[in-house]
Parts: sequence; structure tokens; C-alpha cells
Amino acid sequence: MRSAAEPAALPELSQLVVLDCLLRERSLTRSAELLGMGQPTVSRVLARLRTHFNDPLFVRAGQRMQPTARALELAEPVAALLNAARRLQEGGAAFDPGSARRSFALFMVDGAIVHVLPRLLDALRHTAPGIQLRSVQGDPLALEGRLERGEIDLVIGRYTHLVNNIHRRLLWDDDHVVMMRRDHPRAGGLDRSTYLAQRHVLINMFQTSHHDVEVTRTLEELLPPENILCHVPGFTAASHIVLHTDAVVTMPRRLATALARDLGLVYVAVPVPIAPLQLSVYWHEHAHRDPANRWLREFARTTLLAPENA
Repeated sequence: MRSAAEPAALPELSQLVVLDCLLRERSLTRSAELLGMGQPTVSRVLARLRTHFNDPLFVRAGQRMQPTARALELAEPVAALLNAARRLQEGGAAFDPGSARRSFALFMVDGAIVHVLPRLLDALRHTAPGIQLRSVQGDPLALEGRLERGEIDLVIGRYTHLVNNIHRRLLWDDDHVVMMRRDHPRAGGLDRSTYLAQRHVLINMFQTSHHDVEVTRTLEELLPPENILCHVPGFTAASHIVLHTDAVVTMPRRLATALARDLGLVYVAVPVPIAPLQLSVYWHEHAHRDPANRWLREFARTTLLAPENA
């Protein structure tokens, strides 16, 4: 490997294609097959990348190749660079999802991952088997910059601060419900006084959407402090807590329907005013006319608005 003092030329784009594939597949053999290369060729490219980045990038873990911390750090910018290169190459050409091999980065919070991502992935199996979706995380306040740099293709949620060169399309308005375990003493329904008397699990304010923050603040103002059982960073964790306690959690109805089905929970109407969730798709101006991004936006919209039992 080169010493840190040696100057580094940029890797060739073809080498980054190999790195991107290795990061997705974690296998030399599988990557060689997908790229139409011989395995020795992929090995030689990996050796050059190791020299360039002064890092092993991958280590053996049984039959798989485990990426190093440096390789994982490279995954997102490499994917963004390759997607930008594809946009340059495609220009105004039509995008064929049936034959395309491409990775898209989507930013979604915990609740959207549970309710939205499985539906998108299931639909992709039939319409675009070569398309991969990567759910990326991070600080919501950094989303504008990441969209601008092409690190993220779409954001799904409610983020009212996304305004500079950002496009938005509303998917739906969703009311809220109160979820609890099936044999909860209040499973038959709640009025205002009994709702406020319950112990509540609230969603905390880190890496969540502005709407979740607003709901948490509303409940913190309404509830006696002693009736707040805990704060957790997502609805999945909250649902598991209410499954094993007498606590309740307030969440959007569509998400509650999915979690109640999977975990055997029940939900009832919220007896206090909670603003509905406006779930939207966001994308950057530079991707507005990109055929691939345009297809992704329409695919997400039609898939998510279709009846769930379709």
C-alpha cells in the first residue's frame, strides 16, 4: 500500500463501478458475474483500489467479504458519483427500469421504513429487478446539502425546512391513532381524560421528521410529566414497548395498521386534536428532469397510493 505522503490520483470511474458492486454484493464471484468480468480482473481492480485508498477495504468473513470502516464511508459518495455520471451519459434519454441496474438512495425515518419500504421493494421485484434501494440515515437538517450533492435521490416524510431548490409532491394526509397491546384495559376506546391518564411512549427529536417533533411537543404540553413513560427514537421501538407494558403510543394510522398487523397490537381513535401527517416526496432541482429520478418518483407515488391488498 502507498504511504500517506504519496500523492493520490483519482480512481478511474470503471474502478469505482467495481467498488460499488463489491459494496452491494460482498462477493468477488457475484460481482464479477454482474459486471461481466473475470474474477481475476475484479481482484486486480480491488488491489488497485486498496493501494489508492491505503486501506484493505474488504476482509474475509467466511464466504463473504466484510467491508472495512473506510469502505463503508466510501459507499454513499461513490454511489452518488456513479449516479451523477449516469445522468451525464443518459442526458435526455429514456430510462428503462426493466433492464436498468442502478442504486437509489432514499432518506426515510423509522416509521416510513416500516410502512413504505417493504411495499416499494415488493413492487420492484416485478417491474425493475435490477434496481436497488438504499435506506440512508443522518441528520434531517443536513438533507438539503445531501440532496444537492446527489448523495440522496428522494426524501420521503414531512420536512418543512426543505425549500431551497427542492421539489415536493404530497402523497397523503394521515390521521393519528393510539396503539396499545390487544388486552390493554382501554382497548375499547379512550376519551380525553382516560387518554391523558395513560402512560405514554413518545418519539424523541433526533433523526425524526418535523411532524413527529410537533406531535411530541403537543403531547408533552398535554400530558402530566409523570405519565410520560419514556422517549424512544422510533415507532418500531415504541411499539415493542407498548406490546409488553400498559403504555400507549400515538402514531399515524397507516403506520399503526402495519405495526398492529405484524405485532398483534390494536389501536383506537385519538381523543385530542393532533394535526394530520402530510407525507410527501422531496427531490432536488438538479434531478427534476432526470429520467431515472422522474421514474423513481412516479414509481413511488403509484406504488404507495395503490390499495395495499392489490
